[in-house]
Amino acid sequence: MAEFRLSKGMIAGIIAGVAVLIVVLMIVLSYNGMVSKDQNVQSHWSDIEVAYQRKIDLIPTMYDVMNTSMTFEYNLMVNVTEARNKWQALSGNTEEKMNASIQIDTSFAAFVDAVNEAYPDLELAPSVVLTFMDQFESTTNQIASERKFYNDAVKDYNTAIRTFPNVLFSGSFGFDEARYYERNVASIA
Repeated sequence: MAEFRLSKGMIAGIIAGVAVLIVVLMIVLSYNGMVSKDQNVQSHWSDIEVAYQRKIDLIPTMYDVMNTSMTFEYNLMVNVTEARNKWQALSGNTEEKMNASIQIDTSFAAFVDAVNEAYPDLELAPSVVLTFMDQFESTTNQIASERKFYNDAVKDYNTAIRTFPNVLFSGSFGFDEARYYERNVASIA
């Protein structure tokens, strides 16, 4: 049987090939890891955008409901006040005072009914305000939670692109450091 011997050149070639394969494998794994972490950062940012959009979408609804309720309450009070002023302005004409008293009774009855019988438009304001305040608080807490998740993802991503061996390839593949999402409390107050 013939003995198979590797020459020094073949051994060097095999070692070089294995080294190249290891480097290529390291680059591929590093790249895929950085892509995964970048996608995680983008996903968490999207969650923050969704939460803010929910908060923004609540504003017109809250305005409309509160405006409707306030308009109703205002008109109710204007009617009662006008009826009272009309009564007080009348001098002694019984017919006019009778008509004014009907307007007072009608306006006041509407006001009392609205308050006592839980007229939906009048009683809506406090419950709507509380509901929307709960929704705003819930959304604000959700944003804070999402911000934490986002910042954790940014930390993982930034750490990944700055540690060896990724640091050797991250810049050339376009992986730049991500920005943390920091809430500026002074601008909110």
